Amino acid sequence: MGVTSPMEYPYRWLATALSLFCALLALPSTAAAKASTWKDVQGATFKGEPTEILGPFVIFRTNGDNGRRVLLRAFTPEDCRRIQAEIAALPPRADRFAAARGQATRELVGYVFRVERGEFVSADLADRPEPELMLALSGSHNSAEGWYLSANFNQFYWRIQRVYPGLMEGVFLGARHDIDQHRNIAISSGMPWLVADLRRQPSMGSFRRYIAAKEGANAVLLTRHGVPLVAGAAGDVGEMRVVVDQMSDLLWQIDPDNPAGWPDRLHYLKATRPAEFASSRAEPLLVGNPLRADGLRRHGVKRVVARLAVAADGKVTPTLLADAGDYPAKLAGALQAALAQAVVAPAIEQGRPVAGTLDYRLEVPPAEASHEAERAWLGSTAYPVLPINDWLVLRPIKVSEQDFEMTIIGEKSDGTVILNAFEVNSGKISRAAQMTAFNSDFFAETGVDSVRPREGDRQRIDAETELTWEKIRSKDGFVDMQTALPKDYTVGYAWAEFESPREAEALLGLGSDDGVKIWFNGELVHDKWIRRPSRLDDDVVPLRLKAGKNRILIKIQNATIDWSFVYRLRLKP
Repeated sequence: MGVTSPMEYPYRWLATALSLFCALLALPSTAAAKASTWKDVQGATFKGEPTEILGPFVIFRTNGDNGRRVLLRAFTPEDCRRIQAEIAALPPRADRFAAARGQATRELVGYVFRVERGEFVSADLADRPEPELMLALSGSHNSAEGWYLSANFNQFYWRIQRVYPGLMEGVFLGARHDIDQHRNIAISSGMPWLVADLRRQPSMGSFRRYIAAKEGANAVLLTRHGVPLVAGAAGDVGEMRVVVDQMSDLLWQIDPDNPAGWPDRLHYLKATRPAEFASSRAEPLLVGNPLRADGLRRHGVKRVVARLAVAADGKVTPTLLADAGDYPAKLAGALQAALAQAVVAPAIEQGRPVAGTLDYRLEVPPAEASHEAERAWLGSTAYPVLPINDWLVLRPIKVSEQDFEMTIIGEKSDGTVILNAFEVNSGKISRAAQMTAFNSDFFAETGVDSVRPREGDRQRIDAETELTWEKIRSKDGFVDMQTALPKDYTVGYAWAEFESPREAEALLGLGSDDGVKIWFNGELVHDKWIRRPSRLDDDVVPLRLKAGKNRILIKIQNATIDWSFVYRLRLKP
């Protein structure tokens, strides 16, 4: 039922659709599906129209334009060929979004706007490919939920653009407001995604049923053919956490680098390639690459070049061809053994699997720690969460308003910090350009690792100021630093100690209002001065946990209005 029909998947369960959309999914269909009968992975029959292959899944449009995804392994070779034939009859993905022919994406062409330099302008869709997925966001200018959605989906949207470029585009659908308010919420919240023409929304059949017509704010991930995959409310931190994690989970499941999906892809290709190349030849096709750039980089590997001999049954025998210096000689055996585990669909000649060769080349790019952390975060939704419920906070430390000159005004999608007059990379800002108070750490004399307070302890800040460590409890990972206290032009610290069951790698997702520094077990691990609201998972910080007690100290500097941070800590299995 619903948009994310549950099924067992290796290592995790697929998320089910939220109850909010049960009503939405009962709305009239935008197009009659050419449904035929199929069996899912549990053997149950259903009717649906296959529309695309995403990773290990075939996506079906079912009754009422609902969605269903089923693992490819569920289908017989004959059914795989039926799926291939029906999908081939649909319009292919276009090279340019402006020429999109998908049922959903074509409805947007000519009827979407974009915010550029604070202006509301018609969107040029000729400079990008037609996306495979659309993120539809709907809210109202006249509700807190609409503004929350508009502000808090930014980082998720940009993270997908960085990790999976060209895969997804977003569009905002206005609800319960007029044209001027539609333009205002888009400009004021700096929407990076497309904005639908409010007057044309009623004719956008693939999107209109997801408009938050009565209350709240909604988020839906759907295919370019308009089949919904994940749907949910997104008007507060709790709702957003659920729907963002469901979307992240799906994106990781369809990631070509996810080994869990390789057997399904291989099953489908083995069934369809003999018919596709019944009177011709096709060389072996790499389905699963066993080598990872980050692991190779840690061992001093620059590139791997090999020739893979692929037998008719798919068995791989590799021969390394790289020049001396491409990798340490002692790793040759390990690299060959790893490449022998590559998942490859064999060559096909006249409709039969035959032996063939595949040229393999992997260039190891320079390290991009933030990119690798973001990719890991998208694949970590099934990781256990370590709760940190209680914090000791020291606040407010007043600082001069002059220390908050409006020098840094924002951040671009690639991490570039935007200044009033020029731009610099966030890792290369001179100390003179940063805020004096942000760089003044009030525990410098004794060292940050000495900060191990107890509730009620007094802390000397300077000759005139002494503050008390107070205990506060987070709510859904949200820590409010400002309750009943002066909050403008202030600095505060939050400290916590928590237990880890073992030594392990972990990922900390954090949003802060405004600038943030993090010390973990006495070591500075994150340092970012920026003006922004607290948004879910704005930053992803890799951590190395010790078995037993671990300590975290977070410094939050606030300019004006809200003063807070939001976090969640995931432990790698």
